[in-house]
Amino acid sequence: MASNEELKSFILPLIDTIQSDRGDARVNALGTVWNLSAVDENGVYMGSKDLGLLPALVAVASSSSGDARMNVLGILMNLSVTEDNRAYMGSKDLGLVFALVEVVLSNRGEAGVSALGTLWNLSAVSENGVYMG
Repeated sequence: MASNEELKSFILPLIDTIQSDRGDARVNALGTVWNLSAVDENGVYMGSKDLGLLPALVAVASSSSGDARMNVLGILMNLSVTEDNRAYMGSKDLGLVFALVEVVLSNRGEAGVSALGTLWNLSAVSENGVYMG
């Protein structure tokens, strides 16, 4: 198991690629992050404010489509399973709930279903119920 510092040193360049690239490099970086998010031990740190991954994912979910968006939705689903991440992920300041609702409204296919699954996980936290309700 990698320490948070090791994980951070690996993920920060991926975040840079996610924020700066609009093509295959972004999709591949997101795929790598998706794989890392599937490891339970990585979940809490990857969803933390300290790492800064979630704002980058919200930006992609809000502005991209296709493989990039699907990879982001997979990451968000994985991170939303971790109870410690749910309050921050559902916070109004992050803007993830709004981005996911927009995905649902604009896409009735697989992306919409994935966004709904993440919203379901986030709704399990009482702090999010006030904002989401």
